[in-house]
Amino acid sequence: MDASVSISGTTETARLDSGTTTVVFHWTDGIPVIVHLGAKLPEDVDLDTLVSALVRPTPQASLDETAPISLLPEFSRGFMGHPGLIAHRAEDAPSAWAGRFTFTRYDATDTGISFYCRDPYRGLDLCITCSLDPQTNVLTFQNELVNSSDRSLLVDWFAAPVVPVPSRLTEYLSFHGRWCAEFALERMTVPVGLTKKENRRGRTSHEGFPGIVLLGENTSEDSGPCLAAHLGWSGNHRMVLERLPSGEMQLQMGALHFAGELLLRPGDSLKTPDLYVTASSVGLSAMSQAFHEEIRRKILKFPEPQKPRPVTVNTWEALYFDHGWDKMTQLVDSAVDVGAERFVLDDGWFKNRDSDRAGLGDWFADEEKFPDGLDPLIDYVTKNGLEFGLWVEPEMVNPDSDLYRTHPDWVLGLADYPNPLSRNQLVLDLTNDDVTQYLYDCLEKLLTDHAIGYLKWDMNRDLVMPGNREGRAAAHKQTLALYALLDRIRAAFPHVEIESCASGGGRIDMEILKRTHRFWTSDSNDPVERARIQSGFSFFFPPEVMGAHIGPAWSHTSGRGFLPGFRGLVAGVGHLGLELDLGGTTERELPDMRHAVERYKADRHIWHGGNFYRLPSIDPALIGFASVSMDKHQARACVVQIDRPRSTVPALVRIPGLDPDVQYHVVMDDPDDLLGKANRGFNNQLASGHLVVSGAVLTQVGLQLPVLYAQTGLYLTINKSEIT
Repeated sequence: MDASVSISGTTETARLDSGTTTVVFHWTDGIPVIVHLGAKLPEDVDLDTLVSALVRPTPQASLDETAPISLLPEFSRGFMGHPGLIAHRAEDAPSAWAGRFTFTRYDATDTGISFYCRDPYRGLDLCITCSLDPQTNVLTFQNELVNSSDRSLLVDWFAAPVVPVPSRLTEYLSFHGRWCAEFALERMTVPVGLTKKENRRGRTSHEGFPGIVLLGENTSEDSGPCLAAHLGWSGNHRMVLERLPSGEMQLQMGALHFAGELLLRPGDSLKTPDLYVTASSVGLSAMSQAFHEEIRRKILKFPEPQKPRPVTVNTWEALYFDHGWDKMTQLVDSAVDVGAERFVLDDGWFKNRDSDRAGLGDWFADEEKFPDGLDPLIDYVTKNGLEFGLWVEPEMVNPDSDLYRTHPDWVLGLADYPNPLSRNQLVLDLTNDDVTQYLYDCLEKLLTDHAIGYLKWDMNRDLVMPGNREGRAAAHKQTLALYALLDRIRAAFPHVEIESCASGGGRIDMEILKRTHRFWTSDSNDPVERARIQSGFSFFFPPEVMGAHIGPAWSHTSGRGFLPGFRGLVAGVGHLGLELDLGGTTERELPDMRHAVERYKADRHIWHGGNFYRLPSIDPALIGFASVSMDKHQARACVVQIDRPRSTVPALVRIPGLDPDVQYHVVMDDPDDLLGKANRGFNNQLASGHLVVSGAVLTQVGLQLPVLYAQTGLYLTINKSEIT
């Protein structure tokens, strides 16, 4: 679907179209505005008439000309809300804090348009780029500011292109959380005034994911309007949601800068992170599917795109820092026994690393644990048919390390202030070329000398007082330097996959995903917490990048215990792994582990390539997920009861996305075999395995599930029936 641009007299408009979405831009002499972002408009809509019909009245006690919400609102034009650019000259220029851009030109392509504006007084040039993918229905926005004057400019705030929010979207979903409780959801009414959310932790953060969903009062998973935005940025960020007294709403998102951090010298330019936006008129699931498709088509780059996501055994909760040979090889043997395909050696393998108090920065195998280096273990892993992966945390250093003793000046901080520790570590200054060269050399040697196909790249500390060698705030440049280091490693070792881990889910965003292949979604392997976390995660990201592991019977992060079948159900929805002492697992549990792995291998092509749905329920303790293959011949669903049910008999659960005219055979898997105890009787064809029903019934009416105990669940296999 091509972009079309029409110009009529003094009124200039442009439209972008995809399969479900239309965006209409309008401009005169200033920064363009979006007059429509939402459901696709007919091709014959007259854009001049549309713009004319949307001209707002001039109310009493106001300026003679109403300032619109432009793609970068300016207070110099009388806009009384939060401006899109706040900047001033570093030198003596008393009026350079204000300015006014004028429109100069545009360039249009098949799927996008760029607008060029100039502020002649301040000597600033602005380029606003907007593209709409015709297949994914996702908009990508970016602003670029160029200092074309002979004086430096200090930028305090520079938003990505600003999104006007339709007035019918009166509520929003806020994504917040903490360590081991990421992607918590809160649905709230958009208040009059300004709602600001900021993250100053130096990484995407557990606490404030850079995403938001705007929705109508009655919007649900499968009906109603919504609009979602995500800032692809792995550092500090700000979100501004503002309902103006005029009734208009604006959404601003961008990188957050510390005082004096962004100094644009003459000729310098500054680009905002990409802002991803999508709109849906048919509910939240369609919105999520648009983001999933955008990631699959344009963001995620696997070394072997057709390779299934391998079952991963990670050593952390099995071994912690105890890397004795017998324990490691026993875990490898057990990994093979349950059907794993990748073995990842976690923290504890390098010099002096017997706890989290020492060793970070010295990326050389510990000679006591590995007297002959890593190769004997890697050989043992690969000869057993498993890929080998390794944990690293390159951005960090322990004060108790050879690296820090040699280069104490290589860390971020301010010389006149104490530098607080977190997990006994400090942050290396990646803006220092000597630091990044050292890290690259260490990683290059590891990846060159050993058969390592996977890096678990961790980051366990917030950036506190991130000052560089000059004492200037450097959180923004630190993020860019991380990207450059990852880009360099990916270019040199394109076969190596990288997992983004930051104490679990502390660095999850689309920009880091351009350089990595999997997220460690949370340090929590508690399946109750994980079900909630994975639900929130799925609003923006597809299951194949969601690292999800079967943990021990007792969760060390929550202190709760769970049956093995329940743990396997929740983990099997994402990219499955196991993180427990398999050698010490009871014989009663091992068959459940093998079953979870077999089920995952049989169905991962559906979960990782189909349309993903969150299954709505009136019971907040019943969480369900489904994935439907693109040809609609197969579907899989997972339903878990994380707490006591709301009612004695579960409500019907609908399975969306199926072909209404196709008959489906539905089979139920009860991994913990508890239905006989939770139900006095369940004489439903679903229980007998003989249920054949139309897609229309499954989608519009639903399935009657049996009673489920708290912390149990069901897995549903749904295939096109051979019976006509």
